Order: sequence, then C-alpha cells, then structure tokens
Amino acid sequence: MKKGLLLALSLLLILFAVPVQAASTNSSKTMFTVSFNGNQIPQDIIKKIEQEGGTIVSKYEKVGALQFRGPSSLMKSLKGLKSVQVVSPSFMVHLPKTSVVKYNETATVNTQDADLYNLYQWDIKQVTNNGASYNMETGNHNVVVGIIDTGVSPNHPALKANFMGGRNYVPAGGFSGTETTETGAPTDYVDRNGHGSHVAGTIAGNGRIMGVAPNVGYRAYRVFGAEGGSPTSAIAAAMVDAVDDGVDVISMSLGGFDILGQYYWTDPETGETFKMGNDVADRAIYKRAVKYAVDNGVTVVVAAGNEELNATNKKEVTDFMNAEYGPEGYKFIGAGFELPGTVPGVITVSATGPDKSLASYSNYGAGFIDVTAPGGDYQSYPAPGYHLDMCLSAYTGTGYVWMAGTSMATPKVSAVAALIIAKYGNIGPVKVAQMIENTATDIGPKGKDIYFGKGMVNAFSALQ
Repeated sequence: MKKGLLLALSLLLILFAVPVQAASTNSSKTMFTVSFNGNQIPQDIIKKIEQEGGTIVSKYEKVGALQFRGPSSLMKSLKGLKSVQVVSPSFMVHLPKTSVVKYNETATVNTQDADLYNLYQWDIKQVTNNGASYNMETGNHNVVVGIIDTGVSPNHPALKANFMGGRNYVPAGGFSGTETTETGAPTDYVDRNGHGSHVAGTIAGNGRIMGVAPNVGYRAYRVFGAEGGSPTSAIAAAMVDAVDDGVDVISMSLGGFDILGQYYWTDPETGETFKMGNDVADRAIYKRAVKYAVDNGVTVVVAAGNEELNATNKKEVTDFMNAEYGPEGYKFIGAGFELPGTVPGVITVSATGPDKSLASYSNYGAGFIDVTAPGGDYQSYPAPGYHLDMCLSAYTGTGYVWMAGTSMATPKVSAVAALIIAKYGNIGPVKVAQMIENTATDIGPKGKDIYFGKGMVNAFSALQ
C-alpha cells in the first residue's frame, strides 16, 4: 500500500515532529525553544524575555532549556548571547489524527484472562515464540520501563497491576494554550489519546491481553495532551526525570526530523525570513538527554518512523521535510535525518507485518535500523477483517483497539530489554543492545540489512 493511501486513511500512527508554531491565546506570538550552554537557565535571560514582551511557557532545568512565546524580534536578540547555545522556533512533536479499530465485545467471546491474547495477539506471539519466553522470564517490579508518550489509563484491568506511577509535562492549557482539560497538575498522567495505553499494554499488559513482559513494572511520562503536540525539550526533560526515577529502560514511540546544513523560517505574522543556521535547539537537547540516560545505565529504545523513507538517504529526507513543512514557512537545505533514531546510543526499531515483511509505512536505512519487531500492516485492506493484521492492545478507559505503526514495534523491543535486565541484571545499555541484536532472528538478507537491522527481536532467544 502506498504512503499516500495510508495518509488518506489517517492510519499512520507514529508520533512525529512537526516544526509548526504552537497556537496561542495571543495568535501573534510564536513559541520558541532556547537551549543553553549547560544545564542551568540564566535568570537574566528569563528577565530579558519578559521585559521584551515574551511569556515563559515551560522551564526544563535538568536539560538547560525553556520555551517562551513572543515576537520573532526576541529570537533575534537572544542569538549570540554567551549563555545561549541555540534559539529557534519550537519544533513540536505532533500526534497526527489517527484511525483505530476498536474491539467490540460479542456474546461469543470468552472474557477470561488472556482470551484476547489467544485470539488476536499474533504480534506478541511472534516475539515470545508463542509464549515460550513466559516460562523463562516475565519481569518484576525491580525492573521498570519508562514510557514517554500520551500517558496511561491507570485503572485499565490489563494495565493497573504493573503501573508504578508517573509524571505530567503538559502545562495548564496544554502547549497550545487552548486545551481546557489541562491543569498542569504534575501527577495528571491519565491518557486522553490512547496511544500511550496501547504501548503500555504491549510492554506490560497482563489480563485479557498480554505484553511481552507481563510482570515488569512501568512508569508513564505524559508529554502529549489530547491535541498531541509537545516540544522536544519536554520529552528530553521526561527522559532525564525517568533516569532520576530509577527506570532501567526508556521506550519512546515517537520521532521527528532535523537538518545538517541550512534552514530558513518565515514569520507568518511579519513576513520576515530568518536564516536559522545549521542547527536547531532540538537536536542539542536530544543528544544531551540520551547521553544522560546512557551514562546512567538506562537503555533507550526509539521508533524508526512511519514515513516510508530511506532515512539514510539524506536528500530523500530533506525533500520530504520541505514537502511536509514548507507550508509552515520552513525551507531546508542540506542533509535531513530522523530524530532521535540517529542519536548515538539508542536502539532504533523498524516494523513488520504478520508475514514478517517490512511494513508498508516503516522507515528504513543502512546503519539506521538496529532491529525490527511486529508493528502490524494494512496489506489486506479493505477486505473484511483487515484490522486483524494490526496489533491489539489496551486503550483509554478499559477498552482495547487495534493499531499499527513503528509505535507498536518499539515497545516490544523495550520489553525484551527489560526481560534481559530482569534475568541478568542491568548489564548496561551497550551490552543489552548487543544481546538484543545478537539473539534476533535474521529475517532479511543475511547479516545486518537496511530493513530489519540484525533481525526480528526474539524474547525466547534473548533469555536462553
């Protein structure tokens, strides 16, 4: 199925970064991100922003970054200051509109433990060798996965037993300033979207559905509101907090794009075009957060993305960025690449369908993909039952839905990382990654290839 049709169906379920301006109650003001040289936020910069007509949206002390809304002239006045590393319009990680297929209960369905696993979870069975890995290791609450996503449904019957708390990074009013249900409460981790609950069920579901690690603990770090927009700095702050909270694995079913070269941004209010340089604040912030995680022994697993791109073909990525984001006032020149999948130290995951072929939407690329995992596909669409090729997991409230995407593949690898740590101890991110890759089932060209990396993640083999 071609990408254009997938987009038309609104079935691309990966979170992806979109360099758009965050909406505001004051529509003449754009949101900007500042990355500082070091982890401290200078008070004189805050004062300068406020004196020159800006409003602080969020501060992220641990990653040395902040967001503010203000005129583009303020961005210009901050550039070149000694304490400022990069300042740029905020590249918002955006949750696109998605279509999901809801599971509807019927009178013929047995509502016992693991009944939905037995009926529908082909993807979990592929990774666990039809549940054989459950006889070797299922995880425990001494090992914790930090899920950076849309939150979780904490009272879902398949999720509540392994839930170990969480944090909220969405401010009052949301990042757009218009989300009325957002109060900014730091413990408001309740999922408004369903994506994070689906990921949690894939990792640690235990009930009618089963996760790959059905007894492992997990924490939810909610960086997306109902509208789905979040700045990179909030995601990076969640990563650092997750490390400080003692998680062993960070799972991020999200991603975006960056440029090495030159990019321009045109202020939609003034019409002025800015030459932004060869960097954006987001990349510097991601690198800082990933390094902090790896240096502290935390394994970071990320999605490859759903744009059907060869992510190592820099021109192809740049052309995609210009086509997608040009209408928002951006022009990119140079080498485009995916974030955070290209940041050193992460495990990057592509997706496969039920037949173990590369999913029609999955990004790929030489040296980009480390391993693959089942993410579902739409190859039989629109035939009746096409959704059975997608992945069933938990949803908002107490529901279940089918979804597909590299978002659904990534948590399977995160879960295997957690199982390895549960069995062997936290042997460090490098060795965990090596064990995952070396025990993966080679399903493509012999050796590490551009589509599947070292192959399909295999929990049973990793635990032997």
